[in-house]
Amino acid sequence: MIVLTKRERLLALGLAAAVSVSSLYAVVIRPTCYRIQTLERIIPDKQSELHALEAKSVEYTTLRKGFEDFRARAAAQDPNFQLLPYLEELLDRHGLRKNFTMAPDAPQLQSDYSEIVVKIELDGVSLKQLVGFLKEVESSQACTQIGSLHVRKNPTSDSLLDSTIEIHAPQPGQNPVAVDVETHS
Repeated sequence: MIVLTKRERLLALGLAAAVSVSSLYAVVIRPTCYRIQTLERIIPDKQSELHALEAKSVEYTTLRKGFEDFRARAAAQDPNFQLLPYLEELLDRHGLRKNFTMAPDAPQLQSDYSEIVVKIELDGVSLKQLVGFLKEVESSQACTQIGSLHVRKNPTSDSLLDSTIEIHAPQPGQNPVAVDVETHS
């Protein structure tokens, strides 16, 4: 058996402690520090992704609820509802003369729903007439929606406007139809 002096035992013990500390640092402390740095860098990115995902989730929920409300409104609408006579009545009520031309071109919503699209061209109307007409279309009990609206100044009068409006209305179980309406005042 080897007999070590006190000094050699202290050196061996010191060497063993140094090897233990350096291996502990290499195996545990340094990887933990690197992992902490990585997490400090990644966590803000992941939090921003989470906030974006939460915002998309809220948007999706809102859109889904809106779509369900739309489907309920469309299903509750009178099956005999006719968009063209309804719009004729609105145009007459707001003092707008009308001229109809038909053009079949409307998107299919789903297999059980089709859509009637009416394109109305208004020439020489006042802002008050246009706003009143648009408000009544949007707030009516009929399931109608303004798909697009283009407004420009009338070339003959600065106080009058020219406008092109697309109005959409779902029709359960029918083929899609599009209608162009031109109005000249």
